[in-house]
Amino acid sequence: MTTTGAPRLILIVDDSPTQAKFLEHLLLANGYLVQTARNGLDALPLIEEHRPDLVISDIMMPEMDGLELCRRVRREGSAPGTPIILLTHLNDPADVLNSLEAGADYFVSKPYSNTLLLNRIATVFSGHGGRSGWESVEPVEIRYRDRSYRIGAGRAQIVELLLATYELAADKNQELLATQHSLSRLNRELEQRVAERTAALTRETAERLQAMEELRKKDEVLIQQSRQAAMGEMLGNIAHQWRQPLNAVGLLVQDLTLSHEYGTFTPDHLYASTTKIMQLVRHMSQTIDDFRNFFAPDRQKSEFDLAPVVERTLALVNGSLNDKGIVVEVRSGDAPRVAGYPNEFSQVLLNIFSNSMDAFSTSGCREPRIEVRLFGEGGKAVLTIADNAGGIPEEVIARIFEPYFTTKEQGKGTGIGLFMAKNIVEKSMNGSITARNVAGGAEFRIEV
Repeated sequence: MTTTGAPRLILIVDDSPTQAKFLEHLLLANGYLVQTARNGLDALPLIEEHRPDLVISDIMMPEMDGLELCRRVRREGSAPGTPIILLTHLNDPADVLNSLEAGADYFVSKPYSNTLLLNRIATVFSGHGGRSGWESVEPVEIRYRDRSYRIGAGRAQIVELLLATYELAADKNQELLATQHSLSRLNRELEQRVAERTAALTRETAERLQAMEELRKKDEVLIQQSRQAAMGEMLGNIAHQWRQPLNAVGLLVQDLTLSHEYGTFTPDHLYASTTKIMQLVRHMSQTIDDFRNFFAPDRQKSEFDLAPVVERTLALVNGSLNDKGIVVEVRSGDAPRVAGYPNEFSQVLLNIFSNSMDAFSTSGCREPRIEVRLFGEGGKAVLTIADNAGGIPEEVIARIFEPYFTTKEQGKGTGIGLFMAKNIVEKSMNGSITARNVAGGAEFRIEV
């Protein structure tokens, strides 16, 4: 858009040099003459001396803001009819009323589009015919939220303001449509990434099964079967751990759609939601790598703190715990660092939490609860996990760490989970794991 006839002079009032320079370049490129001022106090003498055809002012400025500048021009200036456009975030209808009460002709919401602002400038010049101003009318008192506003606006100005408001709403609607298209593209990309990762998981699963078959030919029968059973357990854990993040991704996508439909959609909300989605995708990818590392032959021991592992493991099963109404209380004290494999230790905790959740499903406990305590004792780190699911029958408690022994119904347990947990704690970490019944439930104690 360019001006026709004699170039119009526009005064920019903004305390931000960056914003002022950006607007100056835009106006110069469209054939306008431009002056700038840092605030309302600096702008008043320029208006008196140069009589600009239009003033575009920010509201929030030091020394004298945009509203006070409007009032001074309308009351004291030698050019009270100078058109004034205020740049505002329009977070509240009171912002509009304050602008009109101060004597602003128009307002443009920030952040604004170049096209919308240029159209508004053209409308100002067309409506005002230079510096003619609005017709003089008796101010009307308007009450809003227990405050009175005196608005002096004629019919022409009211119509122009209504059109400006509609134009602003239409512009914001176009932005929402563009955002919706971007969201649809993001959904398609996410579906593609999930499909690619699923295909990779299928390939990795086939590779691990082939590796397990080769180990079966070399190792003794018990170790062979233990590894195969552990493999099945891990695949089950992967499926379970993926289910919750995938549900969360689905809910986040639905939330974005609903927020758009109900008009609560914002760029910040989009950014926060997409950030969470990408975190979940990375978490699912990391889960595959963690379980794959369990079978890696070149694993190296490392020193680590138990508390972050406990926190990460609980995060993996948090969805299942919430679904079953199980309250988890974690009390962490000072505990020394331990040497071992964090991912394997996480698998130990997953087996124990899984057993507790299975026990609650059959115990009929009305207030299911798991208590996790971490502390140091005798130079070792001690972790206890206790529940109130009724405990383990005394006649079988001594056998729960044996391979293939399970108290679950046929098809619901392999009898290998606690056996593998015992091997990890005792052989990989030189620790111990025991179980006992306590008041109302069972307690597992791990010392490393």
